[in-house]
Amino acid sequence: MSRTVDDQAFWDRHAKRDPLWAILSDPTKAGRRWDLPGFLETGKREVSLLMYQLRALKIEVDRRAALDFGCGVGRLSQPLAAHFDRVVGLDISPEMIRLANELNAFPDRVRYELNAPATMGGLATGAFTFMYSNVVLQHIEPGAALEYLRELFRVVSSGGVLVFQLPSHQRPPDEQTVISTPMAEEAYRASIRAQSDIPDNAAPGAELVLAASLTNISPYAWSQRDVGPIRVGNHWRAGRGHEMLIQDDGRASLPSELGAGETCQVTLNITLPQEPGEYQLECDVVHEGISWFADKGSQTWTRVVRVGSGSLHQVPAPAAPFASDIRTLSLADDVSPEEPDPLPMHGIHREQIERLINQHGGVLAHLETDERCGKEWVGYRYFVQKR
Repeated sequence: MSRTVDDQAFWDRHAKRDPLWAILSDPTKAGRRWDLPGFLETGKREVSLLMYQLRALKIEVDRRAALDFGCGVGRLSQPLAAHFDRVVGLDISPEMIRLANELNAFPDRVRYELNAPATMGGLATGAFTFMYSNVVLQHIEPGAALEYLRELFRVVSSGGVLVFQLPSHQRPPDEQTVISTPMAEEAYRASIRAQSDIPDNAAPGAELVLAASLTNISPYAWSQRDVGPIRVGNHWRAGRGHEMLIQDDGRASLPSELGAGETCQVTLNITLPQEPGEYQLECDVVHEGISWFADKGSQTWTRVVRVGSGSLHQVPAPAAPFASDIRTLSLADDVSPEEPDPLPMHGIHREQIERLINQHGGVLAHLETDERCGKEWVGYRYFVQKR
């Protein structure tokens, strides 16, 4: 049996059994426990963060045509439709493509194609001005992943942008941190109160210290020795609306154990956004590697902050109701009783990826550390512009 048929059968088994978990493998969501609106909201947030980061990095993106490689059910291609004239989602699983078409709220701008055979030969050279792929290439055998990357460079036009994530190599055991394990759902409850004042019209990019008190209002103790690191962190959202612009800014450590009802004081070093405008500063608690507490229903602390002068570039709203309004999905009922094989994890060393980028006329505009592949891997996110 060919590699293409093997891969397609593998992903189709996962798509029929638990498609949302196969895309975002949150250990607490296995067994079809993903809530569809919440799942789709992660895509809206990710695309909002991505587009803001590209602006902050001053990477110009032509908005004509985007490719979502490894699209699954369309978690990312649907919100990409708010930013591009045309979006194509590509996936090797027929079941994923069926579900993506079912959820497609923008059929005039978004279409889904089956990537079989796995060559992308059906896509024209230079057909796209932007390509995005996240938590996809890491599950593909390295030889095949390199073939895909060569094809992705082929289908992106000159001047176009590619953003993709990949593990590089395994981290030595003595450098690995404690692997987080989920707590009970009711444990993710906190009350945060910030105590510092932020000056009006603070300078863009200024670094400030925010003092806050944090109370564990859950019925469970938070023992980091048992469940892994729990910290206070902050986000930056658009001043009007709730579009996430910067998700990971400051972090502050908590005591190794904080009992139910106990309060601690923290100081959080925050960095204001680089662009002038009005923002919402949001403070939350994060169980590293598992979830932000707000995603489990906990309340956050927010404050409107004016940065410098001028107006904030507003993120465009979708032209039609977003697919997260859909609360049902016709999942396959012909599921094999046998558990499919675990999702594989592969890496390609950073030096090899950088050579491939150079060979295909790319310029590495930005490189950042990425931990989506787990603490046991050293991973990166590549921002590439074609010459």
